Amino acid sequence: MNTITVLLVDDHEGFINAALRHFRKVDWLQVVGTASNGLEAIERSEALRPAVVLMDLAMPEMGGLQAARLIKAQDDPPYIVVASHFDDAEHREHAMRAGADNFVSKLSYLQDVMAILESLHRGEAS
Repeated sequence: MNTITVLLVDDHEGFINAALRHFRKVDWLQVVGTASNGLEAIERSEALRPAVVLMDLAMPEMGGLQAARLIKAQDDPPYIVVASHFDDAEHREHAMRAGADNFVSKLSYLQDVMAILESLHRGEAS
């Protein structure tokens, strides 16, 4: 079974820790690193080469949209999922224009992210 490597990016440590607790239970999923802002996300994406970046929209120093643009400019960029409490058409459109492959609401984060990761794991999304 192929393992999906993930970089978790969020400025709230509690959110990262909750996601880590859940993802550790999934045998085909490996969190290879975390970052607390877009600048760290870009650097860690380049260094760790995850298959997927799960990234918050609003963060200090650099937000998820600008980071998504720069990560997508890397060689063989990862699949990027942007997450936000602001779940409306405008935020979704901005995320997609920035290069995000998907968008999820933080209100249903684990359910939505797991569905995306399961789809990627089965090879149904690219």
